[in-house]
Amino acid sequence: MRTNLRYILLPLALLLSILTINVFSARDTNKQNLLRFPAFQTVDLNGNTITNKIFTGKFTVVVLWVTKDENSRQLWRFLSDWQQAEASQIQIIGLVGDVKSTDDAAKISYAQQMTADFSQPQLLVNDDMAEFLTNMRAAPTICFVDATGRLVGQPVIGYEPELIKKEARRLLTTDSQADRNKSLFMKKASQ
Repeated sequence: MRTNLRYILLPLALLLSILTINVFSARDTNKQNLLRFPAFQTVDLNGNTITNKIFTGKFTVVVLWVTKDENSRQLWRFLSDWQQAEASQIQIIGLVGDVKSTDDAAKISYAQQMTADFSQPQLLVNDDMAEFLTNMRAAPTICFVDATGRLVGQPVIGYEPELIKKEARRLLTTDSQADRNKSLFMKKASQ
């Protein structure tokens, strides 16, 4: 009887070990995905194709905004002026949260009119960004992406110009990856 039990328990223990390893490695992969801006291909308001390679080699401020929010428009005025004052060491990109790449021409035209004064690229959202966008709870939401496409720093929610500048400057001046990694994204990934 003991011998038969050993032939049953040994394969079960091996199977359980394999499943445990797979679960932990899948969790680590998900953590890595949370830390990176998702791979995407979309178009901007001018019809240009844009991919996540837009982040390569540049510190980027990503602004999720919606056309229905007046604070978003005021924030864009501030960000545009600030980018010019910072001598372009910061790249700013907009994600128009309520205009998809599949929307009709009238909706896209309205967003174009709203951003006519701004030179920063305004990307239309699509399904490639769905996982990232589900973590956003309000607009405008500002997050920071380093030169390798990693989300860094503390996201800023709402019309908080001074907080945005402060966090961007902190991230630009720190030499420590650990300091850059202090963020909600990192906290969420470690859970």
